[in-house]
Amino acid sequence: MADPKNILVVDSDPEASRRAAESLGPHVRTTPVEAAADALRALASQPVDLVVLELRLRDLSGLGLLRLIREEPRTRRTPVFVVSEQASEIDRVLAFEGGADDFLAKPFYPPEFAVRVRTLLRAFESSSEGAEADGPRGAGIWIDAGAGRVEVEGRRVGLTPTELQLLSALVAEKGRVVRRRDLIRRLRGLGAGQSDRAIDAHVKSIRRKLGPSRGILETVRGVGYRFAEPPAAQATPECDSSPGPRA
Repeated sequence: MADPKNILVVDSDPEASRRAAESLGPHVRTTPVEAAADALRALASQPVDLVVLELRLRDLSGLGLLRLIREEPRTRRTPVFVVSEQASEIDRVLAFEGGADDFLAKPFYPPEFAVRVRTLLRAFESSSEGAEADGPRGAGIWIDAGAGRVEVEGRRVGLTPTELQLLSALVAEKGRVVRRRDLIRRLRGLGAGQSDRAIDAHVKSIRRKLGPSRGILETVRGVGYRFAEPPAAQATPECDSSPGPRA
């Protein structure tokens, strides 16, 4: 990495923040904070390349802070890596639904943590630099992955980086079923914590944000998902149910 990355570590346990910083080594700058309020001030006052977030905080739940991060335009596309003692399957699903890009349970293996942080940083860096301005289109959707911009029927939709990658993958395969395992493979570079349940959580979050257009993401039970043109986009003549002339 050419320039040191600034990583915000949000954890009420100073010792846990110290271990995270030591795991990442001297090539990144870590800013430890112990409360959600301090995290929000840090995010507003300085550029942050990645947030490492514990779900158990003193003043606000980690999920609540994650929601605030995703609602704020300035931080909407900032990668968030949840590293938590609170790591049941439902905790993971809720974190991914809330916009987390990766999840690791404590206690963690320091080299694995460091590799996954570097992977997330590289993935989002290359996504921002390498994406074309005129991205995938379909069913009234326009995607600019480089700018993190998605419009549906002229309405701006705020997606997390992982949600953006997932939607782009489905739009690129418009009309075809994409298996969950293939989606996991495509998102692997964005975080090793992806699973079938995580993919389902991401899709649920995308659908919620799409609002009236949510039906363009179809579930193929037991297989995966398909991006489909809405029925209104197809020129289907009205059916006349009246009997025809008798012979």
